[in-house]
Amino acid sequence: MRKIYYLLFISVLFFTGCDDELELSNPTLISSDDYITDDASAQLALDGIYDELQTTFYYGAPYMTTGLYADEFAHSGSYTSYDEFVVNLLSADNSYLETIWNNYYATIYRANAVIITLEGLGDDAVSSSVKTAVIAEAKALRAFLYFDLVRLWGALPIPTELISSNASAYNYARSSVSDVYDYILSDLNDADGNIADSDIYHFSNDAVKVLKAKIYLTQGEYASAQTALESVIGQYSLVSDYADLFVTGSNNEAILRINYSSDDKNYLAFFFYPSSLGGRREAAPNQTSLDAFDSDGGTRSEILAQTSSLSAVYLNKYSDISTGTDQPYIYRYADVLLLYAEALAQQGSSDKLATATGYVNEVRERAGMEDIDLTSSNYIDLIAQERRVEFYGEGHRWYDAVRLGIVDDVIANKDESSFTSNYQLWPIPQSEIDANGSISSGDQNPGY
Repeated sequence: MRKIYYLLFISVLFFTGCDDELELSNPTLISSDDYITDDASAQLALDGIYDELQTTFYYGAPYMTTGLYADEFAHSGSYTSYDEFVVNLLSADNSYLETIWNNYYATIYRANAVIITLEGLGDDAVSSSVKTAVIAEAKALRAFLYFDLVRLWGALPIPTELISSNASAYNYARSSVSDVYDYILSDLNDADGNIADSDIYHFSNDAVKVLKAKIYLTQGEYASAQTALESVIGQYSLVSDYADLFVTGSNNEAILRINYSSDDKNYLAFFFYPSSLGGRREAAPNQTSLDAFDSDGGTRSEILAQTSSLSAVYLNKYSDISTGTDQPYIYRYADVLLLYAEALAQQGSSDKLATATGYVNEVRERAGMEDIDLTSSNYIDLIAQERRVEFYGEGHRWYDAVRLGIVDDVIANKDESSFTSNYQLWPIPQSEIDANGSISSGDQNPGY
């Protein structure tokens, strides 16, 4: 992990890609005197976290790799590292595995620096209101990142220090899964209600509640998940035409999106589009996904396209292949409705199942699908299927499978897999084990 620290800060990590840059007197060290001096620079530092978040999702890696690891995609390109995700047999030196780990932690380091620096400044430098709001938003972002990491890798290092010249300070052992979740929820409790109103490209108080609900559902705390979402229900609405969701910009359904411009373009479309349209088509819809859309897609099937020669089907949610300005969703209202339905249904009463049915059907009706009835015996399968087609290619499927307890069913949909129960978690990257003096090969996840 310490290698990442040095590489990031030698290149003045915090402010690359921002419209305005701050000069650091020593780019290998961060202190309050260097980069946060007033309200404006505090906001700029916060924007630097989002800048790194763009890098984390630059190639759509969290979407493609988890989709390949689940049953969404076949690997149809030439990057061999993706083959390991398809067959559920990852090696610790897989380059994409390492990239995801490093990029997530790079963003966490930015959040840490903003939080720690602001907490050490007086109100004479940064106003109390700005300090509270920026720290809250940075903590929400940090919690979001750790939530993905803990679901993929389990026990995690939790770095807590600013950069210093003491390299040994960045050797962090893995904290238990329980401790990681405690840390995440502590951040979210600090953030909830303290984030300033902004736009869909920044974490909001509503986004915090959605993240809390996902955590509670993952932990089996269904009533808490219901409570977390209650204030979000009714505050948004579904976009009437599903295809219009994937136009850039704000809409009534958007809660949180990642913003890209032509200057900091992403490569989502490039990796999903076929070569005849200028892409690589590294991930393509597999047959079980096509079957799911045939039975339950409705108008959502429009996000699957074919080449003019009908030789290839590809995902068309991300279509800005020339400019790279697609804006992937982190949270949208359809997710809230289906999460709320899940929280209700998991509590088991007939009344809650009936109410949950209404929320699922609200999402289905937008897609032109007939209503369904949730029962105690079918609700997991029906909610999982609905989420599969609604959020196809948006990075949900693997996490849904684990949370809903249907991993074996998902793996059974694949043509080839080496999956065992140990492989529900991914291996700690070998580069992390080599660089971190507090993690050894004996600390690797079982089975690797």
